[in-house]
Amino acid sequence: MSLRDKFASQYARQKTMTGPEKKANELISKLLLKKALIFIVAMIVLLIVGIFFRFPWWATFIADIVIAIAAYFFLRNEGKKLQNFQPYVGTLISVDKKSNNEYQALIKQGKKPLKLDIKYGGEDLLRVKKNALVQISYNPEAKIAVLIKR
Repeated sequence: MSLRDKFASQYARQKTMTGPEKKANELISKLLLKKALIFIVAMIVLLIVGIFFRFPWWATFIADIVIAIAAYFFLRNEGKKLQNFQPYVGTLISVDKKSNNEYQALIKQGKKPLKLDIKYGGEDLLRVKKNALVQISYNPEAKIAVLIKR
């Protein structure tokens, strides 16, 4: 598969995504961008320090390449962690706002209630009526919740 075919398939996939998939994709990309900013800032600082202290250009270049390779592997592993969503289907008992962007949702799935701590995506649950049947995809590591169906 050529590079052109890969981009074409990704573009076609992006155009056919549903609303919840777009929401999850947007949340994950924002989280990965926040983590990538650390590496970008490190590369810029290294470049400025290299120019200021007159390091050889090849040493600065090699150090930037090492940082870029480390960033690639780190972000690839973080991206895999952020893709592990677990589906939950049940009735929404309550949604409590703990702090500025953190929520706690109680969902009754079967006989036992589940407590979900939500850091990203909890604002969608505030618009759902109590005791409504909901389907949520939840990532326990990053505390991301995506409302699939109300």
